[in-house]
Amino acid sequence: MIDVGKKLTHFGLEGFLSTGIATYLSSFNLSPRQIWITRHGQSVDNHLGKIGGNSELTDRGHLYSQVLYNFITQKRKEWQIDQKNRIAQSSFPPLPGDESPPYPELNEELDKNTCVWTSMLTRSIQTAQYFEADDDYDVKHWEMLNELNAGKFEGLTYEEIARDHVEEYTKRQMDKLHYVYPGVGGEGYLQVISRLRDMVREIERIKDHLVIIGHRSVCRVLIAYFMDLTRDDIADLDMPLGVVYVIEPKPYGIEFHAYKYNEAAQWFDEIPDYRPQKTVDRHA
Repeated sequence: MIDVGKKLTHFGLEGFLSTGIATYLSSFNLSPRQIWITRHGQSVDNHLGKIGGNSELTDRGHLYSQVLYNFITQKRKEWQIDQKNRIAQSSFPPLPGDESPPYPELNEELDKNTCVWTSMLTRSIQTAQYFEADDDYDVKHWEMLNELNAGKFEGLTYEEIARDHVEEYTKRQMDKLHYVYPGVGGEGYLQVISRLRDMVREIERIKDHLVIIGHRSVCRVLIAYFMDLTRDDIADLDMPLGVVYVIEPKPYGIEFHAYKYNEAAQWFDEIPDYRPQKTVDRHA
């Protein structure tokens, strides 16, 4: 591999695994960009404690969508100013003592597009409503980003499942990673991981800024991937409503920040020294 994806040479590859690795490696790029990940705003089913479904946003959810748009738009402007300052202070070729080399193409990449990806579900699409009304954003809807399908338990609360389907509830509590919801279309976390593989390749390939408005299971998988967590960590990762995560890929690792929605101030406050943690909700 030359210049991280500028050129990739391979010879004599055979089999699914080796060719898949080669394809994956060809997706990497070091283009400076931001990847924002958040769940949708509060939905009617969230308010009622129901899982799955395809409900609309509540009034609080609609307010979240507007504040999210305002916040990310402001952060885009701050990012551009920061990058211009870095260019002004950097040298190429790098000088002794520089922490990492600047990007030679950076001047050409400051005026980036920002893509917004949602699922095909109403609550995710509605959360992107203000981005969709702004020509500076390119909004697309992806079925791969849909929430984990709860099969015949769609529209129930966890309390109802625990009361009326004790065996299934117990099986899920014992092993959430491998559990698959019963009924037509029912999924588990392994199925969500599988359908997000192509999405991860596209995220690695894209050079524009990206905002992903997803769901709990989807956000758990994506955050676990970027934070280099194990597969066993995914199903119990804390992923509440009202938190937005931003990832900036770097030549060595990533820069990661998390912001919590402040409904009273109609803004987001940074969570200092954020680290992924296990959920305290015994149901989720």
